[in-house]
Amino acid sequence: MKKTFAAFEKQANKDKAGYWVGSSLSLFDIQLYNLIHLFDDQQSVQKALEGCSALKAIHDKVEQTPAIKKWLNERPKTMF
Repeated sequence: MKKTFAAFEKQANKDKAGYWVGSSLSLFDIQLYNLIHLFDDQQSVQKALEGCSALKAIHDKVEQTPAIKKWLNERPKTMF
């Protein structure tokens, strides 16, 4: 996972607009957010993200997007 995040970080640093590509939310940004939250062992995920400030910034922007933030707060509680 650390190698994958490092490769993503390198690409994310090429575009300084705040998202993966450009200045607006894309499907990849949402998929990146989902990838980060896919694994049960979030401690290991966070360790793998160390040094990946661009990925963390994208993650945080996705999470703070009003419609996504609303969905995260209101979504049904399921095992998925």
